[in-house]
Amino acid sequence: MEGLLERIEELSSLAKSSGKKGGEKTRDYIDSLLDVLDSLILLSADRFMTLGDSNANDIDDETYAQYIVHPQDIIQAKSYSSSLLLKIISTEMMFNDDHDDERMERASRLLAHMSGRGAAGSITRTWHIPYLNQDGVRNELRVPLHEPCYVGNDLGFKTWGAAPMMAKKLLQQNLIPNLSQSVVLELGTGTGMVGLICDHLGAAEIHVTDYHPRVLENVAHNVKLNGSKAKVSMLDFIKVSKDEAPEWKDQKFDIVIASDLLYEMEHADHLPVAIEKLMKNDFYFMIPLRSTHWEEVHHFEEKMKSLGLICRKTEDSEREEEEGLVQFRYYEYTRLLNP
Repeated sequence: MEGLLERIEELSSLAKSSGKKGGEKTRDYIDSLLDVLDSLILLSADRFMTLGDSNANDIDDETYAQYIVHPQDIIQAKSYSSSLLLKIISTEMMFNDDHDDERMERASRLLAHMSGRGAAGSITRTWHIPYLNQDGVRNELRVPLHEPCYVGNDLGFKTWGAAPMMAKKLLQQNLIPNLSQSVVLELGTGTGMVGLICDHLGAAEIHVTDYHPRVLENVAHNVKLNGSKAKVSMLDFIKVSKDEAPEWKDQKFDIVIASDLLYEMEHADHLPVAIEKLMKNDFYFMIPLRSTHWEEVHHFEEKMKSLGLICRKTEDSEREEEEGLVQFRYYEYTRLLNP
């Protein structure tokens, strides 16, 4: 990764120093810079997760080193190249050839991807999740997920931190030992990652649901992309809570699972009620613990307790995200404590 960043810094510097003169040399530096930035973005799309809960710095397997792109690497690349990309986008830097429009499009796309997940355009990310098989041999599951452009409040268009954290725990820790006999419902599936992992692990039946039609269209695409048998359905848990979703009335599932659903107090208030209505045995949940949402977290926990749903397990962990080190909380709820 250091080699790519050094090359981006070098090409940016060469393009800036030669740009005053213009000409073919500057054009060649710019084209090479766009190529190297494209390579960095593609590597950052291949997201690698470690065995266990340690940071990526603990990986000593050179085979996987190519997949490790930290948020700081993207920030550094942007600091080297953003002024040049802006000149291309604004047409301040043009070369009057057949590729000027293409350069503008590439520069816009690259700058968007380096400006954070919310600004990023469409991309298909391959998530590499290592795990140990029954013989203790290291294997790797690759999960390609298409992420459309982020628009407005459509958060389900991106694979946010809690979903891969949940997916990793499912694959690496055998969280649901009776999964092959269980009918599973995922709430707020987003790009479908958690449901796809449940299907890979042999769930008897898996239903991936979300409230947004465009999110569901993309989930259906990802289901096909992964050769999954998961069933895609519309479910708004707030409407389920209010008894405004007759198609889900009196339906119960062995396992209900979800991640990253507490964005507003309304969610914290209605999610527990929907879970109680839909869950037959167990509920598995992963959320980020952000300082701006502690009130929602506490309200959710109290509401679950008031409904008679027993918290069997909580576990806190942390992971490096774009905004820095983020804490996560994992929950297991049941109707009755196991003897």
